[in-house]
Amino acid sequence: MLTISDGAFNLIVTEEDSDEAYYTRHYQHFDWPQGASGPTIGIGYDCGYVTAAEARADWAGIVDDTAIGAIVAACGIKGEAAGAFVRAHGASVTIAWDQAIDEFRNREVPKWIGRVSASLSNLDSLSPDSLGALVSLAYNRGCSFDLPGPRYGEMRAIKTLMASQNFARIPAEFLSMQRLWPKGGDLWKRRAHEAALFQKGLAVARAP
Repeated sequence: MLTISDGAFNLIVTEEDSDEAYYTRHYQHFDWPQGASGPTIGIGYDCGYVTAAEARADWAGIVDDTAIGAIVAACGIKGEAAGAFVRAHGASVTIAWDQAIDEFRNREVPKWIGRVSASLSNLDSLSPDSLGALVSLAYNRGCSFDLPGPRYGEMRAIKTLMASQNFARIPAEFLSMQRLWPKGGDLWKRRAHEAALFQKGLAVARAP
């Protein structure tokens, strides 16, 4: 069974929401990260990109039916419409930190490991750290390993390198992606953190 490391789990949570105190101040209710994002809750859970059925399955047993109804109402809304939705309905749901962590650990992580596994070969040859770096990347950028155009060149390269088991070259692809975001910004830094985690995982995998 494929799993990610605690270090990878903590990296994604930190990159998405910082820590419990920051989350409580800023992310207990719907947020709109702008751009093409939808109303977002929990640990980077973007309602714009899930169906109502997925949302019900993801949050069942974690929040009550009223909260699930509010989450479902946000599903499929993206871009400026999402911004308007959050301004009008931002406080319609409250997700406590423990609930957010529960959903992420038990629903999102298995889901995204499965999605990455469906996109990339040879994952079973990676350590939990290296796998976790790829899951973090996909959680942020989607499983866009086949998309055309220069914006996704490194994503396609990672798929090729995974297929050839040329794992040592993959951290450089994370770093090459930094060109897409302002130097020193959050996503620029996130790619560096993912590259370092993948590299750390390679060292563990090589150890006797």
